[in-house]
Amino acid sequence: MKKKSIVALSMMVGAALMAQAEHASAGHCPAASVGDITEYAIPSDATPGTITFGPDGRVWFTEPSAKKIAAADSSGNVTEYPLAANANPGGITLGPDGRIWFTDSVRNQIGAITTSGAVTEYAIPTSNAAPSGITLGFDGNVWFTEVLGNKVGRITPAGVITEFALPTAGSQPRGIAAGVDGNLWVSETFANKIARISTSGTVTEYPLPASAISPNAMTLGPDLKIWFTTAREIAKIDTHGTVTEFALPALDRGPGAITLGLDGNLWFTEQLANKIGRITTSGVVTEFDLPVANSRPAGITLLPSLRDCGLLDIWFTERLGKRLGKIRTVTTH
Repeated sequence: MKKKSIVALSMMVGAALMAQAEHASAGHCPAASVGDITEYAIPSDATPGTITFGPDGRVWFTEPSAKKIAAADSSGNVTEYPLAANANPGGITLGPDGRIWFTDSVRNQIGAITTSGAVTEYAIPTSNAAPSGITLGFDGNVWFTEVLGNKVGRITPAGVITEFALPTAGSQPRGIAAGVDGNLWVSETFANKIARISTSGTVTEYPLPASAISPNAMTLGPDLKIWFTTAREIAKIDTHGTVTEFALPALDRGPGAITLGLDGNLWFTEQLANKIGRITTSGVVTEFDLPVANSRPAGITLLPSLRDCGLLDIWFTERLGKRLGKIRTVTTH
């Protein structure tokens, strides 16, 4: 695996250890409390979608309405990079080669953009596959889901794509995350299952309890389990397929995206409740209200950067609010 992908994945897998360094550096950051939120308006008034971190200390996010990929520095200064006129960027992730990789459902392609804005796209062999979720794998490749293709795809840094069919027809795979077991974990939204797929394409499916409706976004947690959102709750699955569910304060929260925090917790968006949620690995939930009503928080990511206290913040997008936000995860004095 290339050095950059090792570094990126080490940041995620070693979160619990990195949190100790984070607390040690907190004295160099401005005073702030856990849950303090700062928002930045997007100058072009574009609608932001999913979000990830880049190797340049910026957060990168999709702008489906504007047909662009954008990046913001720690002060919220946004730079936008145009895509093709009919593009529809969906999922986004840091790749193994220092580029930011994204799915493009309308053009049926996987795209990669350099930190200077140069875009390359690669056609998916299956027509009308509707690529959605995307993640960096431990094998040094990028992996993605095909909602209508009912497949999981792998793309090398050189752009070579291999597809693997899922056993359950019409399962509509969406979320995807790399597990410490070396496999990829996939949410099958319509099948109500979680699939585990090896790097050689062997698939094992785990049915979810009836209460875990419509699994969606996924991330690797600080406890090295795969955490995911459902229509009404947060859940996690271990490498043996054992599922643990955690209820939210109410059923109408609309949990969306989820990310690992370097404070040792998981952070997620509550689209319908207009909140950012935090959940401990034992399932204790805390919610933080967004300043602007009906912002519809969407994507969420950590920012593993030592610049400007980046380690202490979780960044998120506000789809209807047309803003970027960041929330402090550790109190500093």
